[in-house]
Amino acid sequence: MYQTYPSVIRLQIHLPNRHQVQFRSTDVVNNILSNDRNSRTMLTEFFHCNETNQHQMYLYTDFPKHYTWNSNSRSWHKRRRRQKVIARMYSVHPSEGERFYLRMLLNHIRAPRSFEHLMTVGNITHPTFCSAAEHYGLLEQDNSLHNCMDDAREFQMPAALRTLFTTILLFCNPTNVRELWNANYASMIEDYVSSSSASDLYVLNKLLREIDNILQQHNKCITQFDVPQMSAKFQNITNFSILIEDELSLPVSNTDLISISSLNESQSYIFHIITSAIQQGNGGMFFIDGPAGTGKTFLYKSLLAHLRKAGHIVLATASSGIAATLLPGGNTAHLRFKIPVPIEAESYCNISKLSALQQLLQQCSAILWDEAPMSHKYIFESVDRSIRDALSKDVPFGGIVLLMGGDFRQIPPVVINGTVSQIINASIVTSSLWPNVKVLSLTENMRAINDYEFSEFLLRIGNGIESTGADDLVRIPDSMIIPWDSEHSINSLISVIFSNMTCNITNYSYWENRALLTPLNEDVAHLNEKCLAVFPGEEMTYYSFDSVEDDKYNIYPQELLNNISASNLPPHKLSLKRGAPIMLLRNLNPRIGLCNGSRLICRQFSRNVIEAEILTGQHKGKTVFLPRIPLKNTGDQQMPFELTRKQFPVRLSFALTINKSQGQTIEHVGLYLPSPVFTHGQLYVALSRGTTAANTKVLIKNNLLPGYPGAYTKNIVFRDLLSKVNLQVHYILHNYFNNINYTLLLLLFAYRISLSQQPHL
Repeated sequence: MYQTYPSVIRLQIHLPNRHQVQFRSTDVVNNILSNDRNSRTMLTEFFHCNETNQHQMYLYTDFPKHYTWNSNSRSWHKRRRRQKVIARMYSVHPSEGERFYLRMLLNHIRAPRSFEHLMTVGNITHPTFCSAAEHYGLLEQDNSLHNCMDDAREFQMPAALRTLFTTILLFCNPTNVRELWNANYASMIEDYVSSSSASDLYVLNKLLREIDNILQQHNKCITQFDVPQMSAKFQNITNFSILIEDELSLPVSNTDLISISSLNESQSYIFHIITSAIQQGNGGMFFIDGPAGTGKTFLYKSLLAHLRKAGHIVLATASSGIAATLLPGGNTAHLRFKIPVPIEAESYCNISKLSALQQLLQQCSAILWDEAPMSHKYIFESVDRSIRDALSKDVPFGGIVLLMGGDFRQIPPVVINGTVSQIINASIVTSSLWPNVKVLSLTENMRAINDYEFSEFLLRIGNGIESTGADDLVRIPDSMIIPWDSEHSINSLISVIFSNMTCNITNYSYWENRALLTPLNEDVAHLNEKCLAVFPGEEMTYYSFDSVEDDKYNIYPQELLNNISASNLPPHKLSLKRGAPIMLLRNLNPRIGLCNGSRLICRQFSRNVIEAEILTGQHKGKTVFLPRIPLKNTGDQQMPFELTRKQFPVRLSFALTINKSQGQTIEHVGLYLPSPVFTHGQLYVALSRGTTAANTKVLIKNNLLPGYPGAYTKNIVFRDLLSKVNLQVHYILHNYFNNINYTLLLLLFAYRISLSQQPHL
């Protein structure tokens, strides 16, 4: 007895008048040809159904879910009962040419009414399926990089064009760099020529040096590419000093200098400790603990301005791209220190002796590392041993002052399928370096001025002491709740957070201060799709070009590759509208704000390039060009192959994952919880992105305490992790000065943490 469930429907695919016909050897040929039944196939009848039912918008592979095939009448009939089925088109090898491209079109074009309809793009009917697929954007053009630069030139922005050219060198593997250079050289130097009377040689070298400056941030050099070489004079200036000059030339904000006088007591104390350590020149490791709203970034900017004004080189880095863009001269730690991926216990960074980075570290006074708790301890240990080796100084970080910052209540390092103990063991607090660290705490919550109850609620969530008596469950204040009654509740959340959307399309501060958050990527995609549907304007769709190396037998069909969704990859089908918010998925150029996680606004787009404006951080308002780049799903051990997806490296960002939002302050936050959070600190991170309870809304699909008044959800806190950095006792002592409940709270936690291990107040 044999049965398959669900049933699999195999769909025919054939070129016009090239389908198979079955007949007996005794049949008359003219009768066979004139028999209408023999002209009907699954595919042609699919076309016919679409012609007669034009309200239907099904793909060929979706059609059997709604219709059944009757082989006797050779026709499709509407299903009477819902039944789970799987439909598959027969596989076609690329060597079959037109049939392969027909299959590609059928996988993407909804409700085609004929073969001719499939070949029609806009109002133009193309002669082949290949040509139609190319004009639909389903096939990569041979000259796509030239077309990308051509499209970007029309915007007449030389500085952005230079950055785009460098991005192509770094990420797109162009086969003929010199040809690309020659075609775009005049456009890349337009502003150089118009603003000065410099010689042609000077202009050429200035362009080469600017490109080389960006390349060196990615451990590349201009000499590795087929472009004109820099003259000896410029080469001597560049060698081993370009990174140093880059740091020394960073502008110092007068606003940040003036803000030093506005530091509160705990900020001033930390400011004094760090500046004194740098002046003494004996190194040191420090960690600034600061819950959301305590002014960490404000303090960082004051420190950076003061030290850089005094001539010190301070490398501003962060564990996430978002956090890096908030720091003047910020860079991701991975890019700055050439940290290997994946990281292992004994890994070394790519910092060679006599390299530009080694020369920079020799002149460096301090390293500022924000969002440190989210990085694996192996990362810090790798940077430490690499700097010791590069500087030949066997002391922590080669004697450079290391100032880390962050909040251990937030999301810890990611350990794939890791247990709680494995995740805690990945934290820097378990590193052999941690005993050298002096913990300094920011105690005054600046947000409490506007909403004291909300800031205290957040702190209780972060410390894991907001209890309902049930394990890990907390009640969200009623004022923050949007009640769940159906899927329409999602629309209510969207309308509350993005109120008056249509009146604010060009108001970029509106988009900077609004976002939906949710734990899982699949729910992010669902929310973004809903938001884009109500966002006004014409939609532009880009399809990725997906491939697997050495798949000569076509084992992995295109639709399988197209359907792969990963958090580090853009979608195969990327739909955008002018004015819509997007998020960058790669570190293209952190020095100008193009980091993994940077939020931008899509201003214009063509087939080959997107013009965008940076929405947040130090480079807010800067215009950039984004090309398609090949991206790999490196490190995904669940897949038997490595996928390469060539696509614009962006996603819509009406909605973000909670993890991606860490490090941002978002005035209007909508938290959607179709399922509870799944790791330490996620609920705290999500709720603490907002500034007040009034502007923070929560939609919980499954109330975890049904029957009880209020809305409940899970709050996961690794208390063992917090106890290792003594956070809770510190806040008890702080509350003593403002709250008569000090004694009761102290008794509650005294058994957890020794008072002798308190950080300095």
